[in-house]
Amino acid sequence: MKVAPIKASRSRFSASWMRSGRIDYLWQTFAVLSVAGLSWLYFSMYGQLPPDRNRVLVLAFGCAGTILAVLAASLSVRKRLAYQGVGKLSAWLNAHIYIGIVSAFAILYHSGFRMGSPVPAILLSFYWFTIVSGVMGLWLSRKVPPLLTAIEENPAIIEDLLSVRAECLRGMLELAAGGSAKFSALVKDSLLPQTASWKRMGRFYRNRTTFAEEISAFQKEQEWALGWLAAPEHRAYQRAGEYALRVNKMNAELLLHRVMRGWLTIHITTTAAMFGFAALHIFSVLYY
Repeated sequence: MKVAPIKASRSRFSASWMRSGRIDYLWQTFAVLSVAGLSWLYFSMYGQLPPDRNRVLVLAFGCAGTILAVLAASLSVRKRLAYQGVGKLSAWLNAHIYIGIVSAFAILYHSGFRMGSPVPAILLSFYWFTIVSGVMGLWLSRKVPPLLTAIEENPAIIEDLLSVRAECLRGMLELAAGGSAKFSALVKDSLLPQTASWKRMGRFYRNRTTFAEEISAFQKEQEWALGWLAAPEHRAYQRAGEYALRVNKMNAELLLHRVMRGWLTIHITTTAAMFGFAALHIFSVLYY
């Protein structure tokens, strides 16, 4: 049974997050100057103004933070316009990151470093969950795609990986079913556990190796089993070992894909909850 080659991906994690130096420098400058300006306003004027003007300052921080948060969230709109000629995704990601940083400081100063009543407290909690998940996503976006590129043989989407994994599992079990009792037992007791081995997946991640680079070492580890088998079954066992290692390799790639998707789901969920409570907070302030 032959393993079908992994199809060329129709969509792949983009490395476009890698920033061009000049644009990144401009966004960093914007963030530093903006945060410095907000900090100066807060620490030099907050509490020093008459109550009415102090309230205006607090509301201004809130409005600025909300507007910037909406602008930062517009990255999701940009993703839906990937081929509409509205700029590189990496540039929009820079805007998302640095506008989000400035927004975080504006909201922090708006809250006066206090949680307040239940609705503002819940709003701030979701806001900081969003910030933390965003920072985590930034780290993941810099670590996971290069790692995935290093270990994959061909770019593949999740559906392709699942298909190849299922085919390899089926091929390994068919070999076990067609062999002797010892052959079947060795495949199930020695090779099958390797398909889900975290230690072996860690080798792919740690060494940044491909299947072709790992298969020789894996087969040497399994040479002891050949002594229990008749010579005609040696090649079949080695073939089963290739299936087992490839399944583990597919699991290693799938985990990276799912980590990226899982993080994005968390980030989008907390962002949606944040905007919902922000709307409720704004309504209560204006109404009361």
